[in-house]
Amino acid sequence: MKVKFTILSFLLAFAATATWAQGVTKRLVLWQKSGEKVYFDLNDMPETTFENGMLVIKTNNASVQYHLENILRYTFECTGNTGINFQPSERSISISQNGDEVTMRNLSEGTTVTVYAANGTLLEQRTVSGRSPLTLSVAQRPAGVYIVKAGNETIKLMKQ
Repeated sequence: MKVKFTILSFLLAFAATATWAQGVTKRLVLWQKSGEKVYFDLNDMPETTFENGMLVIKTNNASVQYHLENILRYTFECTGNTGINFQPSERSISISQNGDEVTMRNLSEGTTVTVYAANGTLLEQRTVSGRSPLTLSVAQRPAGVYIVKAGNETIKLMKQ
């Protein structure tokens, strides 16, 4: 009887753990000095390398580069079955910078992207067509802070 109870307890604990694990999200978190955090789902198999002063993250879906001078740290986190569900679009936008250009990928078709000055003045507004990347240039803009809103995402840019 004691052996049956032990086996039954083990099976119930295993079933509960398996059910709980289904709601667990494991991801790589890239912390930028600007305060922005970028998330990479570990199911997408992110691979990190360092090349020529850049942090390169390659996944099954994309490859992005970040200047090491703009990176504070990167960590791994595991969020679980908390009753709070992340929307699929949360941090689904990937961003890369090349000089005075910022390229955003994984934007849904029809997403409106707006650029604001730090004082709230609307500077530019574009709509994404197809699944192609959207590139914004700040080359003609003065040094300062800019706010980019893309769908439900808000990104802070600083031109020096």
